[in-house]
Amino acid sequence: MSNPAYQQVAKVIVDKAGNLSEAERKALRGLLDGFDGQPQLSFPCYTVTVDYSASVEQMIKAGKFDWFNDDVTSRHFPSNEKGVAEVLVYLVNFNRDISSEDAVKELDRQGLRPATLRELLALGVAQPDLQRNNPIVALGSRWRDSIGRVLVPYLDGRGSSRFLYLDWWGGGWLSDWRFAAVRK
Repeated sequence: MSNPAYQQVAKVIVDKAGNLSEAERKALRGLLDGFDGQPQLSFPCYTVTVDYSASVEQMIKAGKFDWFNDDVTSRHFPSNEKGVAEVLVYLVNFNRDISSEDAVKELDRQGLRPATLRELLALGVAQPDLQRNNPIVALGSRWRDSIGRVLVPYLDGRGSSRFLYLDWWGGGWLSDWRFAAVRK
């Protein structure tokens, strides 16, 4: 276990397991040592390949969206990350209306951070039907437009069509929205 707090808990559990045989305590210790200290999450998750070096324009083309907002560009959403990575993207639903700030706090409590635009686009490429069920927002990428609004990207769909939109960070989100998130 990498987390010292979990190591302490594991030691207490093993020490208090007085009714167990030495072999059983050893097996328990092995199980606890293998635990990575991250909580198990019950949200749907999808493994996607994210090319952080790819341009937003390339990723939009790969996503084959029926429509996309012209302001979703590499210029407006530059990437600080480079390279290619396999990423688990979780779709978190809070089952209530929620503000962006509160959603980020809730994700943080779950050991998650909001997904970025590139992670969202990779999800759209890998799982194109997901956005037809519910809108999926990535609060980890923001852009301030010419009139000062802070906007975030989201995927949505109607019927067989798929869209990439921008929405206002400060507007709040209805209970049917999904928040794309990844582990910190």
